Amino acid sequence: MKERRLKPWVFGIAAGSIFVLAEAFLNIYPPSAYAFCLSCHVRDLLNHLANTVTGSRLLTTEVGGRAFLLTSPGVIIGALVAARMYGESKTRKASKPLLFALTGFVIMVIGIVIFGCPTRLALRAGYGDVYGIAGLVGLLAGVAVTTVAMRLWSLRGGR
Repeated sequence: MKERRLKPWVFGIAAGSIFVLAEAFLNIYPPSAYAFCLSCHVRDLLNHLANTVTGSRLLTTEVGGRAFLLTSPGVIIGALVAARMYGESKTRKASKPLLFALTGFVIMVIGIVIFGCPTRLALRAGYGDVYGIAGLVGLLAGVAVTTVAMRLWSLRGGR
């Protein structure tokens, strides 16, 4: 059986077409400096669902309040489909599952609280926004400090 692979440019054209149609027919215009973020989009999706179902007024971004942001479920489903297609869907036992879950939880909460996905911070900094520049500097400093701390920790045998 011959294996058929779709090229990345096909997906790019399809995604671009969908976005143009959404803007044209559904009046969905993302704000400037808006990017892809797994923490913010999950928050907006859940808040939009809660607002729709219960009539509440939970905070969402402008575009998140007008449309369901299905990027996060799309990434998860897409990763699962790709892993199954290429035989990489294997369960593995995590060495420290509680630590990994807690670390992921803390990172997502920080991302939601400061409204700071790295791509959005970079876009805001590119626009010359002072908060974007400060956030990007803080992000880079945090990455540098954490990298040094983890290297020192691993040198001491802290695996």
